[in-house]
Amino acid sequence: MKRISFDEFLRLRKLVHRGARPLDYTRWKFLFENGSCDDFLRVLSSYQNKDGGFGHNIECNNWNPNSSPYTVCIALDYLDLAGEHESDIKDRIIAGIVRYLASGAYLLEDGWVGMQGIPSNNDFAHMPWFHYHSGKAAKADIGVTKRLADFLLRHADEGSSIYRKAEGLKERYRQSGKVLLHGYPDYDPEALNIKTYDPATYPSWLPLPVYFVASPESPFYPECRRTVERNLDTIVDSLLETRELKLPSVGELEAYEQNTPHPDGGRWCVAEQTIGNYYWGSSFIIRDLDILRKFGRLDFDLPVAI
Repeated sequence: MKRISFDEFLRLRKLVHRGARPLDYTRWKFLFENGSCDDFLRVLSSYQNKDGGFGHNIECNNWNPNSSPYTVCIALDYLDLAGEHESDIKDRIIAGIVRYLASGAYLLEDGWVGMQGIPSNNDFAHMPWFHYHSGKAAKADIGVTKRLADFLLRHADEGSSIYRKAEGLKERYRQSGKVLLHGYPDYDPEALNIKTYDPATYPSWLPLPVYFVASPESPFYPECRRTVERNLDTIVDSLLETRELKLPSVGELEAYEQNTPHPDGGRWCVAEQTIGNYYWGSSFIIRDLDILRKFGRLDFDLPVAI
């Protein structure tokens, strides 16, 4: 069974300390070094707008400062790390999100639109998968809708209209296996057949099935155990091979622009995306060490005292 040693952890720690934005640095401290959860939540709250939604570059490749249902979902991924931690900061974040969702912004009859349904994305640096598409703005995204409905059923007032709306949407998509996983919309573990995971046919750009299983306590773990163990070995190998947080070369950027023409004649790979992709490096290290922690693949005890 492959594991990450303490020496390798310290090496990766240096990369995170050099490259992480404050949101991910405080996430690292909280997860691995007994850091303050409130410090982490305080930084998370800085991405929250006055309307209660989230924007800015909480998603590293989307620099739209305005709130959207999708970016709220990204904030919820971070908020989940706080678990049952109680604090006024957390309460204010949750109350703001409920208020934003209750406003009905980007809410259609069948749910909330997804990441390509936000017109103002086109006014700021963004990658192709955030470019506004009128067709995507006219229909709900199932993964986003399920994520937000579940949140509202936990936190909204049961007598409110938005709570009743969430109940209806929850029922509407009850039979759908699609979820929003680490920002990837409509991830469908059944369609991907993750129980018999085959790296030769599995889409390389999607999160590995282990991220969907999430922990040994998951009801999906017994059936997916073989897949999970293979994925964990892959993650260990990837972290061992991560020596520096690298930026793409000029040639790689030009090849991307040629293979993915901008519909408005602009460029995708502007300065903001270089910064965003650099941020992803630290974020992925933290994500991967956290999943290894959950499955007992760290060869030392946490939290560490350094």
